Amino acid sequence: MPQVATQRKPVDAVDGTNRPLLRIEQIAERLSISRSMAWKIISTGQLRSLRIGRVVRVRSEDLDAYLADPARQR
Repeated sequence: MPQVATQRKPVDAVDGTNRPLLRIEQIAERLSISRSMAWKIISTGQLRSLRIGRVVRVRSEDLDAYLADPARQR
């Protein structure tokens, strides 16, 4: 079957915007924590994430909300 060329570039986001989804390594770097600590805050539900197949990604809006949460500051 021949491949069909598309005019649109792939978008690395859920809502169709050009804001990329963040990988665990990027989350850890932005929060200045280890990757295992980033996994921990995701697995406990403190930071919302998306699972796409076997891949876990975090929207930048969810990271911003996590950083703005006053309960996290305690």
